[in-house]
Amino acid sequence: MKRKDDTLAIIFVTVLAVIIWIWSATRTEKEWLVGATLHFKAPEGSSSTITPELKPVSLTFKGPRGSIDTVEALCTQAISVPIASDDGDITLNVASIVNALDSIQSTGAEVITAEPNSLTLNVQTLVTVEASVQYSLPSIQVSNDVTIDPSTVSLQIPKSVRKELPEAISVTAVVSERVLAQLKPGIMHTELAVVQLPESLDGIGVLVEPNRVSLSFTIQSKTDKTTLPQVRVLVAAPAEDYGEYSVSLPVRIIPNVSIEADKELITLINSGKISVFAIVRLKSTDMEQRITSKLVATFLAILEDGTAQQIGATLEDPSLLDIALEIVPVAKPTQ
Repeated sequence: MKRKDDTLAIIFVTVLAVIIWIWSATRTEKEWLVGATLHFKAPEGSSSTITPELKPVSLTFKGPRGSIDTVEALCTQAISVPIASDDGDITLNVASIVNALDSIQSTGAEVITAEPNSLTLNVQTLVTVEASVQYSLPSIQVSNDVTIDPSTVSLQIPKSVRKELPEAISVTAVVSERVLAQLKPGIMHTELAVVQLPESLDGIGVLVEPNRVSLSFTIQSKTDKTTLPQVRVLVAAPAEDYGEYSVSLPVRIIPNVSIEADKELITLINSGKISVFAIVRLKSTDMEQRITSKLVATFLAILEDGTAQQIGATLEDPSLLDIALEIVPVAKPTQ
């Protein structure tokens, strides 16, 4: 009987010792370094943005082992930090803002050091602006009108930026060239297009809703682009005026002309089978006044059958389109 009592006593003492050890271990304070990500959020219903929105930090916590385990598990996800402030930059003490969070206080642990020690955030109030939608369909020509649905989108723009912008704002809906290359001409197509902001609004935290719109269009033909190292200048004037005046060009070549035309036409131009000319058109009054320069009127591709087709052209230096002229009267034979 005594042996049984001794066994029960040993078990009781052992269990009690384990309980005391566990209690002591969980109550003993320790310091622990934890990596965390702070997620800064405006108050519910606010129209403000906060930059940066996310920021990784290193936090050293102090507290009982159980509290440290709890806070370490909490830091596996981004810690939400509410920010209520007026527009502009604000500087926050990292340890203070984390310790003030209910989710951290409930663990029983406390931040004693943080790296970085402080953070600077920028708070911007957003205003809602309605913007009209234009479209961009690179490398194709369309027949009839292009339908945009919806034709307007809502932009949320920082209030400080909005006052510097014009009253009317537009954005561009773009269908990628990869998608367009797969579409056939002569058929009505409906494609999703990405809404792109103008340069003045890019990269400043503007929100777009919706950020995609639908474009409906029929392809008339597909176009392509190429750059010609040089394009010869031709002068076109009334035939009868050449009996009275001669025209010479000090510069007969325009360098580095980027052209856009039907895809098949560009292929022929690149092969050298078709030539492109810059046309300067002179009126009789131009000849009489002996003007010294005139702008290129158009660029023409002269086809193999002798007909001409107008094409689009651009230059990095538009001043090269102003062609210098030397117009002199033709000497008439003496009687």
